[in-house]
Amino acid sequence: PRDQLRRKRDALAAALGRAGLRDVEVLPCLPSPRVAAYRNRAKMAVGLSRDGRVRLGYFRHGTREIVDAPDCRVLLPELLETTRRLRRLLERRSDVPRELRHVDLRCGSDPARQHLTVVLRATACPRLPLDAIRASCPAVSGISVNLNPSGGSQVLRGPIRHIAGDREVRVRVADVDVRVSPASFFQVNLAILPEIHRLLARFLGSGGTLADLYAGVGTHALALRARFARVVAVEGVRAAAADLRATIRENGLAGVEVVASAVERALRRIREAAPEAVVLNPSRAGARPEVLAALAATPATRIAYLSCEPATLARDLAALSRAGFGIDSVRPIDMMPQTAQVEALALLLRPAGVVFRGGP
Repeated sequence: PRDQLRRKRDALAAALGRAGLRDVEVLPCLPSPRVAAYRNRAKMAVGLSRDGRVRLGYFRHGTREIVDAPDCRVLLPELLETTRRLRRLLERRSDVPRELRHVDLRCGSDPARQHLTVVLRATACPRLPLDAIRASCPAVSGISVNLNPSGGSQVLRGPIRHIAGDREVRVRVADVDVRVSPASFFQVNLAILPEIHRLLARFLGSGGTLADLYAGVGTHALALRARFARVVAVEGVRAAAADLRATIRENGLAGVEVVASAVERALRRIREAAPEAVVLNPSRAGARPEVLAALAATPATRIAYLSCEPATLARDLAALSRAGFGIDSVRPIDMMPQTAQVEALALLLRPAGVVFRGGP
């Protein structure tokens, strides 16, 4: 584990160096409380081996070859057990649709309540052995179907239809039950979230308005809501924004506003919100230049940038530096132990009253 933490720190430092940020100190990697049995989601491909045996696993890097994974120890034990039960079901039943291509299994804070999304390469839903699935996999409390006829690399594509049991899983975040539906992103390692939120709270402090951009189901907005008079959460994925609104309504929360729009289309709303602090949590592609320019034109003095791709993080930090933000610290996060994935938290500061009107 120590070697993994060091390699992730070195990879992040190298990415910063390539972006001209060689003088930025990279802090030691934040370790995960668990290095195995931590992952709350299994997106697995389904296929047959040459001898006709069922394969339920993951694509070999750079190929479409399915590597069978009956003993994937990064999964929570309860999820691993369900994948084993699904494999046995697929092996012994002849009525499993031949269009089945993937299964997407996830849980929230309660690993005994799992949601299964069946992904079919079809335009119409064939008959599914629902009773057999529920009998074989007692931890599966809800089932949905995704019709994805494209056959591309994207597992979930298009509408997801609920067909049985629970419609979503629930995750406990800062004393709030957060709704997470099948199409919504959520962190796969719940054990490390409290420490991330502690770091965010310590750096961002408290005040008037916090903007949470690329907010997802509101993980960070909800964790920090009590520290700010107003939180504006911007999220472009319709399902995730709906989940956050449902969470706010069900828990009777005040002071959290949801802007259901791509961040790039909500720049005027972001400028009008005039945030003092910002959480930035984009996809691997990072933030577009116009988003960074809009942030530079707000009164924000503190930005916490959570990244899942060192190269785009380094690019965006260089742009924010040119816009007047100083890099307080950059820290890798071992969000996914036993993998090469490098997540990071960068903290940026600038003096109050500085508003940058040009492009970063």
